Amino acid sequence: MKTTTKKLHYLIAGAAAWMSPLMLAAAQAEAATVKTQTLLEKLNMPAIWILVVCSMMILYVVTDGYLNSRMNVLVPPLDLEKLRDFFRGGNYQEAFDYCKENPNTLNTVVYAALKNAPSCKEATEEAVLSAIHRENTIFNNKIAYLSVIGVIAPMIGLTGTVLGMIDAFDAMGSTGAVDPAKLSGAIGHVLYATAGGLIVAIPAFVFYYLLRNRIGAVMHAIQEEVADLFRKFPFEQMAPYEMVGGESYAALPSFLQGGYAEEGYYEEGTEETPAQ
Repeated sequence: MKTTTKKLHYLIAGAAAWMSPLMLAAAQAEAATVKTQTLLEKLNMPAIWILVVCSMMILYVVTDGYLNSRMNVLVPPLDLEKLRDFFRGGNYQEAFDYCKENPNTLNTVVYAALKNAPSCKEATEEAVLSAIHRENTIFNNKIAYLSVIGVIAPMIGLTGTVLGMIDAFDAMGSTGAVDPAKLSGAIGHVLYATAGGLIVAIPAFVFYYLLRNRIGAVMHAIQEEVADLFRKFPFEQMAPYEMVGGESYAALPSFLQGGYAEEGYYEEGTEETPAQ
C-alpha cells in the first residue's frame, strides 16, 4: 500500500514537472496577445474629436476677443486727438463727417452723440448710452460662444462616457462571461471623455468672465472719453441747426402749420369738430 502511494506521488510530481513549461508558455503567449494602447489610441473616440473642435473655437474666440478689445483698437489715439482738435475749434460738422467716414467704437459713439446734440443734452446722453450698449452687445455676442461651450462640453463628455459604457457592457454580455479586468479597463477608457469635457469647459468659463470684465472696463473708459469731449458743449446754440447727413425727419404737426381744418384736427376747448 505504501509503495502504491509513493508511486502515485512520483507520478503526480512528474506530470506537474512536465506540464509547467507548457503552462508557462501558454501564459507568455496570452500576455503577448495583450496590446497596450497609447494615449492617442485611447482618446480616439467621437466625443473627444468634438471636444477638440470646441477647443479650437475657444482658442479663436479668446484670441479675437483679446486682440479686438484693446484700448488702442477701440479708442485709437489718433482719432481721439483729431476729435479733440475738432471740438476745440468748434468744428462739429467736420467731427461728424470724420466719425462717419472712419467707423470704430469711439467714432460710432461720438457720431451718435453729435447726431442728437441739436435736440438737447438729455437726448445726447441717451444716444451715447444707447451706442455704448450696442457696441457692448456686439462684443458680448461674440464671447457668448465661450459660455455655450462651457455648458455643453461636460455634456458632450458625459454622453461619450455613457455611450462607451453601453458598448462595453454590451460586449461583455454578448460573450456570456464578465472579466473584471476588461470591464474596468473599458470603463477607464471611456472616462477620458468625461475628463476631456471638464478640461475644455473650465478654461471656457474662465476666459468668458475675463473677457466680459475686460470689455466692460473698456466701454466705461470710452464713455468717460466721450463725456470729456462734450463738457461745456453749446447745446442751446446748436438747437436751431442739424448735422448735414444727420437730419431729423419729424416736423411740427400739420395743425400747427395752419392746416388743421383740412387734416381733421381741432383745438382743445373749442366747439369745432374734426372735418369728415
